[in-house]
Amino acid sequence: QGFEVDDSSLTQAISTLRKMLKDSTKSPEFVKTVPKRGYQLISTVERLSPLSSDSISELDEQEEENEAPVVDLDQFAESAVETPVDKTTEAEVTVEKPKTSPSQKNANWLFRILVVVAVLLPVCVLMLTNPAESQFRQIGEYHNVPVMTPVNHPQLNDWMPSIEQCIKRYVEHHAGESSPVEVIATGGQP
Repeated sequence: QGFEVDDSSLTQAISTLRKMLKDSTKSPEFVKTVPKRGYQLISTVERLSPLSSDSISELDEQEEENEAPVVDLDQFAESAVETPVDKTTEAEVTVEKPKTSPSQKNANWLFRILVVVAVLLPVCVLMLTNPAESQFRQIGEYHNVPVMTPVNHPQLNDWMPSIEQCIKRYVEHHAGESSPVEVIATGGQP
């Protein structure tokens, strides 16, 4: 009485109810969405018979432990359909942050430390290690361009005419530009 419910809070309440009831939106058992109208309770409801005073006190204790918000779907559906919603009115909502236990805080710090170590370790390895420099030997010189090959590679005598031809064509096509400083040739199949 006197409450105005906007669409988003009704949708959120129905969503929460469906989660608690484990009700699917595709094939609902309890709450059905009626397009452009609202929601409809489609399950059967039975009234329980009055219980003895002993069993009532036991149920009260169980309800306190398993307390959950109760939503009257008929009232929600009627008020949503009949009451025009004022879009400019906003309800104030207070959100309580869940308290984190010390073990969760420790787990968060441990996770953060592991991420930092995982990022820094490869960077340190790259910065602190020097790759071994390859040593080369000169196997020829064409158009004042030395041709080098790594010391541990096999002879490239079969490739020498092809290498000379490549250097000659490069120099001819790039006449106005500077020529290569050196050419490094590695093994391959002729």
